Amino acid sequence: MDKKYNILVVDDSETNLVLLEAILVDDGYNVQKAYSAREAVELLTKSVPHLILLDLLMPNENGFDLLKKLKAGENYNNIPIIIVTAFANQENKIIAKNLGAEDVIEKPIDIPEFLDKVHKILEDNKNIVK
Repeated sequence: MDKKYNILVVDDSETNLVLLEAILVDDGYNVQKAYSAREAVELLTKSVPHLILLDLLMPNENGFDLLKKLKAGENYNNIPIIIVTAFANQENKIIAKNLGAEDVIEKPIDIPEFLDKVHKILEDNKNIVK
C-alpha cells in the first residue's frame, strides 16, 4: 500500500491529537492536526487531506456540524471522514453515517483495528481523493 497519504486529525484534546499522530506517523502517514473545526477548515483551504479523523465533542462547532458542512460543500465532500469519539453509541453512529461519515471508531481506540479501518478506507477511496 502507498502510505504517502495525508491525514487531518481534528480534536480539541492535545492528548488525543498527539496519540493519533504518533500512531499514524509510525505507520507511515503524514499527519496534520487541528484543535477545532475552524482550524480544520483553515487547514483545508491550504491542503486537502486523503482522510479526516474527526472528534464529535469540541467547543463552538462540534464534529457533527463540521461533518455536515464538509459533506454539503463541493470542495471537500469527497474526503472520507472517520468519527473518532468516546461517545460511539448507536444514536451517534447512525447520525454520523447519515451525515456521510465512513465509519465511527470508539475511544479509547484499539490500535490494530483502528489502523485496519484507516487502511481500508484509504484504499477504498484512493481513486476519489487525489
